[in-house]
Amino acid sequence: MENYLIQISDDRLQKIVTDAVKTAMSQKTTTSIPEPPIKGIHALGRFLGVGAARAQKLKNEGVFPYFQDGRLVLFDPDKVREAMAGHNIKRKNSK
Repeated sequence: MENYLIQISDDRLQKIVTDAVKTAMSQKTTTSIPEPPIKGIHALGRFLGVGAARAQKLKNEGVFPYFQDGRLVLFDPDKVREAMAGHNIKRKNSK
């Protein structure tokens, strides 16, 4: 194995290391803890930034899936985000 000596500036070395770290970090898969479900219409309204009446209307229109445990309605935050993104696109296209 041959050894080579290469001279580079401090700035160039820092850029090489920074780029290598960014590349490694972007490829790293992280296991995230799933968010707890949204519990109830009022919590859904706070999550969406709307009132409880609007949240109830969106739920009744079937905009996003939900689960029901007795009287408690539960929503998956990721599914709500996906559904609202699709719902907003549909509304923009229908105008």
